[in-house]
Amino acid sequence: MKSMMKILSRYVLSAAGIALILLVINFVVLAVWTIQTGQISQKNYSVEQLADGLTKSNGVYSLSSSAADEIAKRYQWAMLLDNDGNVVWSKDLRGDVPLNYSVSDVASFTRWYLNDYPVYAWQRPDGLFVLGGAKGSVWKYNIEVPQKVMNNTLVWIPAILILNGVAAILLALLFGMRLFHSLKPLAKGIEDMAGNRSVELATQGILGDLAAGINKTSAQLVKQEAVLNQRDNARTAWIAGVSHDIRTPLSLVMGYASQLEEDPELSQFHREQAGIILRQSERIKTLVSDLNLASKLEYDMQPLRLNRLALAPLLRAVVADFLNSGLTDNYTVELTISKDAQNSLVTGDEELLKRAVANLIGNSIRHNPNGCVINVNLEKSLGNCLLYVSDNGGGFAQEVLERLNEPQSHIDLQNHGLGLMIVRQIVKAHGGTTEFHNLPGGGCRVILCFPICATNVSC
Repeated sequence: MKSMMKILSRYVLSAAGIALILLVINFVVLAVWTIQTGQISQKNYSVEQLADGLTKSNGVYSLSSSAADEIAKRYQWAMLLDNDGNVVWSKDLRGDVPLNYSVSDVASFTRWYLNDYPVYAWQRPDGLFVLGGAKGSVWKYNIEVPQKVMNNTLVWIPAILILNGVAAILLALLFGMRLFHSLKPLAKGIEDMAGNRSVELATQGILGDLAAGINKTSAQLVKQEAVLNQRDNARTAWIAGVSHDIRTPLSLVMGYASQLEEDPELSQFHREQAGIILRQSERIKTLVSDLNLASKLEYDMQPLRLNRLALAPLLRAVVADFLNSGLTDNYTVELTISKDAQNSLVTGDEELLKRAVANLIGNSIRHNPNGCVINVNLEKSLGNCLLYVSDNGGGFAQEVLERLNEPQSHIDLQNHGLGLMIVRQIVKAHGGTTEFHNLPGGGCRVILCFPICATNVSC
């Protein structure tokens, strides 16, 4: 809804800006028109100058050359009437222009036209100087405005401009509200699609085609979601079923292998082979358990038993289990916990967190058959617990490292995949992050980051 209000506000502001621009343009046009009108009206001064260019000497009128050039360039003809209305001098006078005028004739044409010629007149001591322009070159109309209106012009013009601006904004708001009400169902439909909810919008109106497209897209998404859920449920059920079906025969194999390994009547060679069968069966059991756990974590089907717990004793317990499990001398597991991280609490599932740390240590042991030194470090930094698990072994191949940090799917992780994917899923379920790095001197490091739970805050 905030985005819709944002669209409406931008629409109204844009319309107001357009209205303001139009008002400015209108004002500029009015100013230009006024200036041009004033320039045209200043022709009276030119008429006066031209009238002064006509002089009389010994009863004969003569026109200066500059005045003659100006009349030829800007007008059609010129004449001088005496006080009795007779033409006593003329220049280029047209044949349809009379040579004698009454007082009423003079009063008429000085304001308007003389036989469709726009005329301009100037009174001289010896008569009336008249200039005639080209027909159709000037529009003349008598306009009368009350003096009170003219006195209030400086008030009325800004008021009218403001009124126009307000009207433009109100109209923009009106049309914007109509647009808002038309787009509101579409925005709600898009939000419903984002929430995996079915959408059925009305397809009438100007936005009907767009609504129909959203309905069609929603139907396709709902159908795809149903297919994906069905496939994921089937895969999860299949993994759970296979895991269950494997456990029973695997338990029998492990039981018999354990008996054969301890049977004194068998040769040493056969007892060793039985031990190999037992250890490989245990590995299969672990892989089946990992596969089932990974499936549950991926689809949020694994219940989390969250409690406030300290990571320091948890790490000590995991490391102690490895040290007591009969590790060869080729492997060394060292645990370091900083002083400020000793009592740091996080919110988590204790068994899952142990599983994550055990997977990392086990991964280092499994992929370094010639032995390595494994370091487990716990530190506190910026409200987080940072858990480092590193070794000085062979490290990750570059392509494997890229898949670990940016996995597209767990299948891409190959032989480094299942155990480390479970680590990533467990950390993600606890609101943390994982990073995988190769060390410059050899080996690798995995960094787990968990948010710390404040001691005085329920989390």
